[in-house]
Amino acid sequence: MSTSQNVHCPGIDYLVVIDFEATCDESETAHALQVTKETAEIIEFAWVIVDTNTLEVVDQHTQYVKPVNTPLTTFCTTLTNITWDKLEQAGTLENAITNLDNYIKSRIISQNKTFCFCTHGAWDLRIQMPREARDKHIELPSYLAHCRMFDLKQEFQRWQVHHPDVILKSHSLNEMCAAFDLQVVGPTHTGLGDSLTMVNIVRYFCSFGHPDVFVNPIDTNADLNQFKKEQSKVIHLAGLPYDVTQPELEAWFSGQGVRPTVLWMIRTPDHQKPSGSGFGIFATHEDAMACLDMNGRTLGDRAIEVSPSSERVIEAAGTILASFPVTKNRLRPGDWVCVSCQFHNFASRRTCFKCNSNNPNPSLIPQTPPNFTLGDWMCPNPQCNFHNYASRTQCLRCGTYKPQGLYGPPQTSNIPFRPGDWICPNPACVFQNFASRTHCMRCGTSNHLGYDAYGNPTEQGYGVVVHGPSPPAQTPFRPGDWYCPSCNSHNFASRFQCIRCGISKPPQISGNAPSATNMKPGDWLCRNEICGYHNFAKRTHCAKCGMPSNSASSAGGENGY
Repeated sequence: MSTSQNVHCPGIDYLVVIDFEATCDESETAHALQVTKETAEIIEFAWVIVDTNTLEVVDQHTQYVKPVNTPLTTFCTTLTNITWDKLEQAGTLENAITNLDNYIKSRIISQNKTFCFCTHGAWDLRIQMPREARDKHIELPSYLAHCRMFDLKQEFQRWQVHHPDVILKSHSLNEMCAAFDLQVVGPTHTGLGDSLTMVNIVRYFCSFGHPDVFVNPIDTNADLNQFKKEQSKVIHLAGLPYDVTQPELEAWFSGQGVRPTVLWMIRTPDHQKPSGSGFGIFATHEDAMACLDMNGRTLGDRAIEVSPSSERVIEAAGTILASFPVTKNRLRPGDWVCVSCQFHNFASRRTCFKCNSNNPNPSLIPQTPPNFTLGDWMCPNPQCNFHNYASRTQCLRCGTYKPQGLYGPPQTSNIPFRPGDWICPNPACVFQNFASRTHCMRCGTSNHLGYDAYGNPTEQGYGVVVHGPSPPAQTPFRPGDWYCPSCNSHNFASRFQCIRCGISKPPQISGNAPSATNMKPGDWLCRNEICGYHNFAKRTHCAKCGMPSNSASSAGGENGY
């Protein structure tokens, strides 16, 4: 085999960038769905071959696949632009797999070249392909059954460690291209177009030459072999519903005839958002092996990735593990469940805390909390809606200025208020601006959120606007110093919390890296955007907030190893 050493993808001659489109459906009620995530079938099978030495496309291919068990819904056609006339005479999934296999064997393996897959997320090769092949009794080539691959979402996370100032609202291809000023090839949700768009993003990441980006692919075959060698009793679960309970998981496993002895949930470092992942420990290695066949099965409306793991990973993750809840959080009057991601949101939220989808019943949002007293006010920022006491002139949470009789988006406007849109904080203006604007279209006041539409800091910074009182300047303002977005106090660069009110340093300020002279080989900066602490090389977890280092988190990545 070839052993060429590239700056990126070392020891890999070709990237096989792959993308599938599948049958799908959408409905507010589960029983009305004609296609679920467990029955979805691949209908477009696209791949692009990239030479890793030049990052140029050397070949590309796409073909349609005729579904066998599910219909092509109107929703699916609208999303993918795939119509039935394109599928009626198409071949089978087995035909598409054979075509890819013939190419790899004749053009790559026979030439003593090496290759690695690249996908946008885990769904294509680690969930959909193995699940559908298993259901249709298709024998996959060994390199597809247990693939070696780069996950573009994980590579972004590695790249972001070197660029903590870049914050994305999501990891979608469109969001990445917009943030990096890259071209989106063709309409979205087309197999070949999305594959070529991924190639543009791969080139962008590789252009920086970071030593840990597009260097270490996920090797699911090595993980499985280690799992068998250790006779491990541990599996890793990803894609879980965010409100899943222990009894629900136990019932799900019972469908395979097994019962876990212990279930662990992985908590996010800030302990505020659920991670949707965890571990199951079984009495025997055979039970754990049997559970691997559940990969791609659904729990609720989520397709679950089940992959090998080990006791070593459990030990390393000890500080971020917790038990799954025994019962679901009880919905209180006005609380609502997001139709997009099933997250439980409190009644006061206009958008989902997890995915920013709109509240389907905004008219039910309470205007004031029970402890609302005369003069108190609700933050007009729809993504905040914080209850502020009458004495405050700016929102304690996000810095938005106190409105003059305005308690939300303009009720007289005919323009819908979408996630990311914002109200001008200038009390004399209060104009509704689209998410893409960094300054008010009417009066020029800067975005009160402190970010543009792609999560990048605006010129004025976090919660600082053009109008209003100027920050105090009794003490010289030195590089790295910052003003509290809540009380406007001047804090020295070394402080991570405001000296007066205790509010955490804003993310884009705390992301500033220490000078290179203070960084020794192997030292690392915490990836937590509200921490950014400088840690010595020997530490595996941040000394300030407990977040694992990049190397520690990648060791227990999505596939559990």
